[in-house]
Amino acid sequence: MALAAGIGDNVDMMDFLSAADFPVVRGVIHVSDPQTSAPVTAPYLRVRELEGRLLDDAAARRLPRVAADDSLAKEWIMRADSAGRLRDYFAKQEGPLDVLDLGCGNGWMSHWLAQTPGLQVLGIDVNLSELEQGARVFADVESLRFAYADIFDRALPAASFDRIVMAASLQYFANMRTLVLRLFELLQPQGEIHILDTPFYDEAGIEPARERTAGHYRQMGVPEMTEFYHHHLWSSIQAFNPAILYDPAGPGQRVRRVFLAQLRSPFPWLRLTKV
Repeated sequence: MALAAGIGDNVDMMDFLSAADFPVVRGVIHVSDPQTSAPVTAPYLRVRELEGRLLDDAAARRLPRVAADDSLAKEWIMRADSAGRLRDYFAKQEGPLDVLDLGCGNGWMSHWLAQTPGLQVLGIDVNLSELEQGARVFADVESLRFAYADIFDRALPAASFDRIVMAASLQYFANMRTLVLRLFELLQPQGEIHILDTPFYDEAGIEPARERTAGHYRQMGVPEMTEFYHHHLWSSIQAFNPAILYDPAGPGQRVRRVFLAQLRSPFPWLRLTKV
């Protein structure tokens, strides 16, 4: 295995993955050992199945577009709203850019971004089943690769990404500060972290949210999933001085969402930088 670069070195992640001797199984690069995530992936996949989120290959390829009568159609309209803003933002930046999609699932967002000229995208997750689906469904996209990797695995080299995207995945990490500091290690000096489709709470709202989540998983018959879903305070992310690139509570967005009944994301789009 190639040695990980030290902090401060700039590394091309795609070159690193090509040169390293990580095993590749069904199109997925195994940076970490899949056995380590078994306690969380089993209940997680069960919940996704019950919620109708496990899709066949044809449906996964079409995401974020779904049929109008799909039970999650409104959610996917909002996810497409967020993804469209992000892709437009990246398309306007000078490339090439190496992008990490952390918690990519079946890879639809990774695929969405990889269609942007100048972007190379690596989707990583500890959900091997959907990673393999993404590698299979999007195998024709040369600028896209998938890896099974624990983000804290030191085999991942420092300073290897220009942008890191977390779309609806921050809630699966218990310690946000530890995670963000680790992501800063993986960023190049002028890099950016983008967080979207993620709820944050104030002090008064966080405990009721935890109770709602626990009740939801109990009702589904997967109460153990409560251990792996985490709620984060708005004050905690503010410690990193995020730029708010989309504010759902802003005057214009509120008019569109509330008065014009447009399906817009209810969650902020945040950008964190190292400097």
